[in-house]
Amino acid sequence: MRKARESWRGKTEQLCLKSGAVRQSAYIRRIKTLDGPGPCGTRKPFLVSAALEGQVSFDPPATLTCRMIPAFDAWLAQDVQPNAAGLLGEPVSGVEIAASYGCRTRNSKRGGKMSEHGFANAIDIRAFVLAGGRRISVEQGWRGSPQDALFLRAVNQGACRHFKTIIGPDGDRHHRDHFHLDLAWHGKDGVYVHCE
Repeated sequence: MRKARESWRGKTEQLCLKSGAVRQSAYIRRIKTLDGPGPCGTRKPFLVSAALEGQVSFDPPATLTCRMIPAFDAWLAQDVQPNAAGLLGEPVSGVEIAASYGCRTRNSKRGGKMSEHGFANAIDIRAFVLAGGRRISVEQGWRGSPQDALFLRAVNQGACRHFKTIIGPDGDRHHRDHFHLDLAWHGKDGVYVHCE
């Protein structure tokens, strides 16, 4: 018997879809329902190949729920791009995706709680690519040059205003080489933010 998904998932997805916050484009397209195994999946996922109307490419494209798309755009516009311009002297033109949808438990731990990746409600960022082509990896940059480290720490902290779970290299050994960002429902009312 298939385990049911939490009711908040369908409700928040429908609210996002009805809001018109996400529209299909050359960079965002609706794909077929993801259903199982077990509770994994989402009814109306999107395949996203770029953010901010094509200004920031995704490598590879990410499979995400409706709510993740405007949250990611807001983070890029309000935190990533201003910090890139101010600290690095040029905008970010691409992000390297370590993971988006994948039906698995947290940290792939056998018998563990399902990861938000299993619901297309999470994205892992491995690196940022600047307009000039320079790559800033989370793994090397976190404790790398002062400039890169400051940028990565600023955007990691900024993500705490847009997502519900934010885990970076200081969070635990499983996240030493990427940022994990998701919109999990924490607590009774879903407003708690877990930020590391």
